[in-house]
Amino acid sequence: MNNPMDNKLQDALKKANAEVERAAISDPELKKIAFSKAVDFYLHSEDIQSQKSQKNVTTGVPEISDDFWGTLGNATGIDAKKLKDVYAIKNEQILLIVSSVPGESKADKQRNLAALILLAYHEGLGREWVTSSLLAEAASHSKLYDTSKFAKNLKFDWFRAEGVKKGLKYKLSGPGTSRAKEFLLEITE
Repeated sequence: MNNPMDNKLQDALKKANAEVERAAISDPELKKIAFSKAVDFYLHSEDIQSQKSQKNVTTGVPEISDDFWGTLGNATGIDAKKLKDVYAIKNEQILLIVSSVPGESKADKQRNLAALILLAYHEGLGREWVTSSLLAEAASHSKLYDTSKFAKNLKFDWFRAEGVKKGLKYKLSGPGTSRAKEFLLEITE
């Protein structure tokens, strides 16, 4: 007899592998991360229909479309040229390229960075939830990542979290979206 848990694991591994292959990720480390996130997603998901409707969330790597800049510009009311002075897309990931993230403390800077990154994923790519690993990579790129306090600093009314540890995902709350748009306007002026 087949164990239902073994069947679920095998099914999750097959689906995760298919997602990673479909994403055509060339970097071996990103490929490992994407596979791990996809397996977690399929193992812990209850609704198969929602899996099919989510836009590439399973791999943890966004699909960067050519109209990302236009979509983000329309959503924020900011010219695409100015947005390109704030954001960069590197290895299919959104990063901040401002010289420094404003904030009074490191925690403030981490929250501001996370809000800006989440805003770009949501408004520019239509991705409501973003994995904690993508936020951590963006923070590392901006020299603001602190492993012991990063997640704790995001326990703030601007953010909503779902999942645990390696399966943790974030999205902006209503006040967080408003604040991120205001903050983006401030730094692009």
